[in-house]
Amino acid sequence: MIEASTMTLDSVLYRRATEDQLNRIHDASLEILEATGVRFQDEEALALFRKAGLDILDGNRVLIPSWRVEWALNRAPKQIVLYDQTGQPAIRLSRRVSYFGNGSDLLHIIDHKTGERRQPVYKDIENFIRILEALPSYDFVMSGFIPSDIQPEKAEGWQMLAMLRHTNKPIIYVTTSVESTRHCVAMAEVVAGGAEALRRKPFAANYINISHPLRHNPESVQKLLFLSGKGLPFVYRPSIVTRGLSTPVTPAGFLAVNNAAALAGLVLAQLKREGAPFIRCGCAGGTFDMKTTVGLHSAPEVRGFNEELAHYYRLPCFGIGGTSASKMVDQQAALEAALTLLTSVQAGAQLIHDVGYMDSGTTTSMNHVVICHEIIGWIRQYMKGLKVDAETLALPVIREVGTDGSHLSTEHTLAHFREDWYPELLDQHRWDDWMRAGGESLEDRARKKVEKLLGGHQSPPVDGEVLQTLRNMAEEG
Repeated sequence: MIEASTMTLDSVLYRRATEDQLNRIHDASLEILEATGVRFQDEEALALFRKAGLDILDGNRVLIPSWRVEWALNRAPKQIVLYDQTGQPAIRLSRRVSYFGNGSDLLHIIDHKTGERRQPVYKDIENFIRILEALPSYDFVMSGFIPSDIQPEKAEGWQMLAMLRHTNKPIIYVTTSVESTRHCVAMAEVVAGGAEALRRKPFAANYINISHPLRHNPESVQKLLFLSGKGLPFVYRPSIVTRGLSTPVTPAGFLAVNNAAALAGLVLAQLKREGAPFIRCGCAGGTFDMKTTVGLHSAPEVRGFNEELAHYYRLPCFGIGGTSASKMVDQQAALEAALTLLTSVQAGAQLIHDVGYMDSGTTTSMNHVVICHEIIGWIRQYMKGLKVDAETLALPVIREVGTDGSHLSTEHTLAHFREDWYPELLDQHRWDDWMRAGGESLEDRARKKVEKLLGGHQSPPVDGEVLQTLRNMAEEG
C-alpha cells in the first residue's frame, strides 16, 4: 500500500526558487525551443512534428512554439501511480511526497565482507535486490550493477530478471536500445498477465537518459515513442552533469536549457499519445568539476531547482539523492549522502534514485546502502508535520504532574513515546555500554545487518512456469 506522505499539507515548505524566478526560466526555455530548437534524430519523431505543423530546419532541428508546449502540459497526467508486482498501489507521484530507491549500471562494488573494490557479477545484483526488498524505506529498485559475467548484449534482460525475481517493489529499469526496452517490457508483461494488465497497473518505468539537451539521440527518442505508444511510464532525463559543457555554466542557463530539453520530450510524448505518462527529470547535480573533469552528483550549486520546476508544471518528478564522491564507506560518504537526501526531500523530489552511489556514480557498497536506509529513516521522521491539538499539548497531564513530578511514568508518555524514531544502526548508548557491546563502528554494524539480511531474507514467491519463461527470455537477450 502507498505510504502516507512524509510531508503533511501544513508542513512548512522551503522554496529553493521564487515564482518570478521560475517564470523567467520557463520563458527562457520557451525562447530556446522557439528560436534555437532541438534536434531529434529519428524519422518517426520528425513525422509527428511535421504532422503537428511545426517548423523543421536543417533536416532535424525542430522549432517548438510556446502554444504547443502549453498544449502538451495540459494533456500530460499530473499524477502517476506505480504498483507493486502483486497489483497493489505502491507509489503515487503527486505533490511533495518522496520515495527512495537505488541506482543502476554501476561498474564496481565494494565487497561488504572484504572491503575490496571489484567488478560486480550477477550474484551481486541478486543479493543487492534482496537487500533492497528487505529494507522498508526503499520504495523502488533499480538494477544496481552491470554484471561482468554476463554477455553485454544479454545483461539488461538478466538485470530485469533479477528485479522481477527478487522483489515485489516497483522497478525503474535502464536500457540502451529500443529493442532492449521492448524485451524488458515483454518480461514485465509476463509477470503482469499481459500488455493491458501492465498498462492499467504499471510496476515498471523506463529511465531514458538523452545524450545532449538540445540533440536528442535516436535510441532515447525511439524508447520515448515506444513507451508513449503503449501508455507506459518513463523518465526522460537530459544528462545532468553538463554545466559548462552542453549548457551554460551559470545555474540559470543550465536550468533553462535542460528544462527546454524536458519540455521538448514532453511535447513529443503527447503527440505520440495524448496522456502518455511522462515523468520529468527533477535531478539535481549538473556540476562538472573544472579541476578534475569529474561529473559530480552531490555538489550543492543547482540542487533543488529542477524539483521546483517539476512542481511548477505539476508534473511527476524524478530526483536524485544519497550520492557521494567518496571512494569508500567513510565520513564523506555519509555526509554527502545525508545532505543530498535531505535537500532532495525538502525540494519535493518524488522518485529519489541513486541512493548509495559512491565515487561519483561508478561504485556502491551494500554496507553503505544500509547506512543510507538509516539516514532515510531519520529524514522521514524529521519531515513529519507538527501536530498541535489537545492530546499533544497535554495540558491536563502537565497540571497533574505539576512542578515536582515526572512525566516518565504517566500514561500519556506510555501512549506516545513509540512515536519517536529509534535507529537500528546509529549508536545512542553510553560509552561503557557501547564498549561492552564490542565498540563497533557504524560500518561494522552495517556489515552485520547485510549478513543477517542475506542469510534470512526470502525472495517473494514466483510461479515456476513464469520464472522459467523469464529465464528463457533473459537468455535470449
